Amino acid sequence: MRILLVLLKIVAVSTPLTWLWLAWGREAYGKLFLQLAMPIYGMFGLTTVVPDGARDRFINYLPFLILMLVTPRLTPTRRLVGSLAGFLVIFAAHVAFVYVADLEAARGAAMTHSRFVRIVPANTLSDSLPFVLWVVIARDFVWKSVGGLFRAPEAESDTTEVNSGTPEPSAEKH
Repeated sequence: MRILLVLLKIVAVSTPLTWLWLAWGREAYGKLFLQLAMPIYGMFGLTTVVPDGARDRFINYLPFLILMLVTPRLTPTRRLVGSLAGFLVIFAAHVAFVYVADLEAARGAAMTHSRFVRIVPANTLSDSLPFVLWVVIARDFVWKSVGGLFRAPEAESDTTEVNSGTPEPSAEKH
């Protein structure tokens, strides 16, 4: 039942956010992105950048924001600071991704294996970054939720030892 409530919360948060992104946010962020990124690209000698194909990747703000909003037990400060820091990191990744995509598009010819190999890491980073950031920011929640999957089972002892009257340390509570 609890998992159903979590899924309903995710749907309730993601549906309006996705609609807002598609109806308004994508275009607005594309304009903001160019205003903020062009001075950065200028430092690398680029005078024009067309993020057309790469712009579809900008939606990766959504899974990050949704995870930050629905993750339980995050303090308000951690949620706010983590979200803002995550947005900055995702923006920097967008700048890098569009730069790589633009360099590859400038080569003009059909997609070759070597061009594909150059763009796949940027694409993979762009797609996975929201989840990696969320795991870092919500690490306490993530560890408590799935940490037991990565622990070795404690060995049971067949021997009984008599200690010197000092109590044995209690097992760590998780």
